[in-house]
Amino acid sequence: MSNMRDDTDLRGAVKRSVFACGGSRGMTLIELLVALAVGSMLIVGASQVLQQIFILVPRAESSMLAMRQVQFAGHWIDRDAISAQAITPTPVLFTVSTGTPLVISYVNWDATKTTITYSVDANSKLQRQVVVRNEKTGSTINSSQMQVADSITSLTAQFTQPAGKDRKILTITVIALVGSVSESRTYQTMPRSF
Repeated sequence: MSNMRDDTDLRGAVKRSVFACGGSRGMTLIELLVALAVGSMLIVGASQVLQQIFILVPRAESSMLAMRQVQFAGHWIDRDAISAQAITPTPVLFTVSTGTPLVISYVNWDATKTTITYSVDANSKLQRQVVVRNEKTGSTINSSQMQVADSITSLTAQFTQPAGKDRKILTITVIALVGSVSESRTYQTMPRSF
């Protein structure tokens, strides 16, 4: 019995000394180094995420804006070219950078003639001017102008007649530059009578 009692007293003494020393023990050097390594990995990871956010978000916004400008330009030119009966200039290749506007015209059911002129101004804005004239009297019925797209750096139009096709295809390539991000799209339209 005495042996058992000595064991119990010894266990109690060990527990008391462990708990008494546990609060004042502190961290070992290895524990401190592991904590520093984990903390520094977290800080490096967080700084890389923030850096990517500050770099990629503005770039993505510029890319989206450039893409929208190209889509606006393509939408309007495609919309007008579908109805075209005449597109000038008539050479095989047209570029806005030459300063010559792209002119699309067609005669309406009521014998009025619609002429749509696309040009890029000095501020890289694509302008669309619509003039509706009475063919019999030559008087202007309606005239309007609107900005179709912004940041347009290049606009080309090319007529091709694929083998086996009886009508020409108008291929339009539009390039927009917003900040340092450039976007381009190519649209193909088959005008109603070419």
